[in-house]
Amino acid sequence: MELFKDFYFLQVEKTGFVDSSSFLAIRDDNGIICIDVGGGGEENIARTVGLLEKNDLNIADIHTVIISHTHADHMGAIAWFLSKQGNIKVITHEADARYLRDNTKLNHIFESDITEKYFPENKFDVIAFYQAFCPISEATEDRTVVEGDTLNCGDYSFEVIHTPGHHPGHISLYEPNVKALFVGDMAGLEVPFYNVRAGGIEGMISTMHKYQKLDIDIIIPSHGELVRNPMEIVETTLSKLKKREERLIAALSNIPVTFKELLPVLFRHEALYVFPGVGILRAHLEKLKKEGTVVEENQGYRLA
Repeated sequence: MELFKDFYFLQVEKTGFVDSSSFLAIRDDNGIICIDVGGGGEENIARTVGLLEKNDLNIADIHTVIISHTHADHMGAIAWFLSKQGNIKVITHEADARYLRDNTKLNHIFESDITEKYFPENKFDVIAFYQAFCPISEATEDRTVVEGDTLNCGDYSFEVIHTPGHHPGHISLYEPNVKALFVGDMAGLEVPFYNVRAGGIEGMISTMHKYQKLDIDIIIPSHGELVRNPMEIVETTLSKLKKREERLIAALSNIPVTFKELLPVLFRHEALYVFPGVGILRAHLEKLKKEGTVVEENQGYRLA
């Protein structure tokens, strides 16, 4: 849909566990700027191209792609777009460039080694995980951005906001004139997964506090519907994060409890223990250890 003049929100409907992301397309004098390009794989790419064509946007006119973060559902199709339009300029946060150039480095950020420590029988490889839903691809960045930079897109100027937690180089983009905030995965349908190496629970909370300081009329998420009650969504996210921590503290006492014994406190289904369970639980435990609330000893955790 054309959300504002020459500013398109191209929404992908949720159908599975990992869906290709929705994305933005903005016209300028030189053609089209895309914010994210969706997942790789024939089906996802066909869906992305179909959304562009439905809005009379020609892929041959794309000259710039801004990547919110290097997860496959957001940028897995980048190599395909570059193969069709070789002069596309690719922009990403400086912390994400290494993962864009070498996707295998994502295994470190997804904490595959830590997951294997607790579940040696379930080796988690993020590339293989994505392959079944949204194949990923690589590219070389033409420009990197950091917090406070401005990205001019036609009649719109976006302030770059560094919003880690879900991924170390995740960015949100704020357009003050139309009071619109593109949040990527940080707010919307549900609270995204997070872990220590991606910025942790501290990154999630810091991001929500950054949002609270903005004058926003509309949040544009990568998954789900447009959000017309932005501060309510932000406060709901903070509340859910706080409740997870409260459940965890309530489950602890002066007797050490093992990491695996704590997973059911946050997750009802065993299918979630390996991913995203290990990362999310560790993020909360590390925060509580820093704050002096929790102590790790004898291969377990107890209240300080």
